[in-house]
Amino acid sequence: MVKKLSILLAVMVIFSLIPTNALAEENKPLNLFDVSVFLRVSQLNVNGSLVWAGSFTIEAKLVNRTFVNYFDSLAKVNETNATREFAKLVYGVIYESFKDFVNSKLSGSNVSAVIYVPPGGPVQVIGKWRAVVRFTLTPFFVNKDGKYLVCPYYGSMSMKFMGVVYPFRWNKFTLVLPRDYDIYTLVPAPKELVDNVAVWVDGDYFPMVQLYNPVYRLVQFLNSTKRYLNVSFDPEEGLVYFNATFIGANATPSVEATLLESFRETMHPLSISASKMPDGLRVIGVVKPQVSVKKGWRSVQWLVVVKLPGRFDNITVIGGKYQLGPDNTLIMEFREARNTYLYFLAGGLVIAGVVAFLFLRRRGTSGVEKRGEAESGEGSKKGTESSSERGTELTPSEGDGDGP
Repeated sequence: MVKKLSILLAVMVIFSLIPTNALAEENKPLNLFDVSVFLRVSQLNVNGSLVWAGSFTIEAKLVNRTFVNYFDSLAKVNETNATREFAKLVYGVIYESFKDFVNSKLSGSNVSAVIYVPPGGPVQVIGKWRAVVRFTLTPFFVNKDGKYLVCPYYGSMSMKFMGVVYPFRWNKFTLVLPRDYDIYTLVPAPKELVDNVAVWVDGDYFPMVQLYNPVYRLVQFLNSTKRYLNVSFDPEEGLVYFNATFIGANATPSVEATLLESFRETMHPLSISASKMPDGLRVIGVVKPQVSVKKGWRSVQWLVVVKLPGRFDNITVIGGKYQLGPDNTLIMEFREARNTYLYFLAGGLVIAGVVAFLFLRRRGTSGVEKRGEAESGEGSKKGTESSSERGTELTPSEGDGDGP
């Protein structure tokens, strides 16, 4: 009985909403929801590749009094069933309308859209006849002529309800674009635009969005500037310090970010930063280069190799000289005189002096020993003679003895 009553009420509501001349008034808005669209554009890693994606968060509040009364009545009988039926209404009117709009814009092109929804589905009921629709759309941008990133989904939006087409109206549309990208086109002009966040109010369209390709923007900047590079080398740390200056054009956030990324990809710096200057940009950093050392008797030579991200109009190598190799490779030579040979000479003189001293000392000691031996021999000889004489005197003569 309850199910039959619900179906009857639904039919009554539907027929009360459809005008008798529905086909003639298909452009008349259907005041069903208050809709607020929040869209954030970013790059996502999908299967190992970076793709542009648009993440949608759409808040919908039921405002049609007839439908509000219907769902209130249904909730009194079965609140769970009322919530489920409300979610289906949001799914059909909001989510399906966006899907149909996207597919219609890609019809006949070689681009196919992929829509990702949360595990629980795109629609979540968050309050009494209020819901949030979430999904992510890829690709959001496609490349055009290598100069621009173009969103192919733009134009008037519509929704189909009970076989009748109505404009898809929203109260607020907020678009958050990457801050490091320069905007080429936003049509119509947003009511607000601050730091790449655009806001439109009271519309029934998807705005046209085009950004500059950052590589193209960087090329424009480089072609408008003079480029100077100062390089120094610290042999104790084995590090190269560089200061790159670009003069002649103002650097946008997109240019700064892309330029820094080119330095990172090419030079792999230990640290790097950029600072804006009047009519230009300065990039400073520290690099661990390829180094080979050759030590000679009088000097030490360092051969230092660094790969540059591009061509420079002027290069200054402090304390050394350089030559450019293939593919913007900077080959630098630094040389430092060595005082080692002086230490070797001084050491040799000291050693020679010590050897001479020891030799002379040994020679002197040897002469003293010989004189001592000679004197000792003579003394021994004299002693022997004296002893012999003394012996003669003390020995009694055979003829001098007393007879018996």
